[in-house]
Amino acid sequence: MATQMTELLRARAAELLGRQEVQALLDLIKRAKPVVVKEATAELTLGDIQKVLCNLLSERVSIRDLSRILECLADSTPITKDPDLLTEFVRVRLAPNICEEYVNNDRVLNVISLDPELERMVKQAIHRDSVGLHLNLDPQSGQLLLASLAKEIEMMRERGLQPIVLTSPEVRPALRRLAERSFPALVVLSWNEIAPGVNVNSLTMACL
Repeated sequence: MATQMTELLRARAAELLGRQEVQALLDLIKRAKPVVVKEATAELTLGDIQKVLCNLLSERVSIRDLSRILECLADSTPITKDPDLLTEFVRVRLAPNICEEYVNNDRVLNVISLDPELERMVKQAIHRDSVGLHLNLDPQSGQLLLASLAKEIEMMRERGLQPIVLTSPEVRPALRRLAERSFPALVVLSWNEIAPGVNVNSLTMACL
C-alpha cells in the first residue's frame, strides 16, 4: 500500500505543485542561498518557475536539487524566458541525476533509438510561437509513429527493461508530448542528457 501511495504521489506531483508551494520552496532555499533566488526571480515570474518545476515533475525528474535548478534558470534567462525551453536547459544541467535513475549496475543505459527519417519527420513538424511548442504532424503519421513506439516499448518490457527513447535535443520535448497520452510512463531522453561515464546501448530502433 505504501509503495502504491508513493507511486501515486510521484505520478501526480506536477498537479500538486501550485504557486503557493513554489513560493514556500523559494523562501526555504532563500535562507541558505539568497543570491541564487534573487537572480532566478529577477527575470522570471513565480508562474514561470512553477511551469518549469511542473514540467520536470511530470516526467518524474526530481526537483530536490532546487538550488542547481535555480542557478540554471538564472544562467539561461538571457537566452530565453520560454518555460519549455528553460526546462530543457535544466534537464541538461541535471543529467547525472536523471541518468542515475535508469542506468544498470554497469553504467549502461539501454534505449530505443529513432530511425533518422522518423526523427527528421518529427523535427520538421515542430513549430514554436509565443504560446509555446506545437507539433504539426498529420494524424496518419502520428499514429504510425505511436504504433512503432508501441512495438519497441513492448519488446523492452518483455526483457524486463524500462522503456527509454533516446533522441536529439530538438526532438525530445515534442516526441514526449506526442507520446505522453498513449505512454505516460515512457522516458524520453536527449543525447545532451547523457552524463559522463554512462554508456548507451541501443537495443532497438523505432521505424515507420
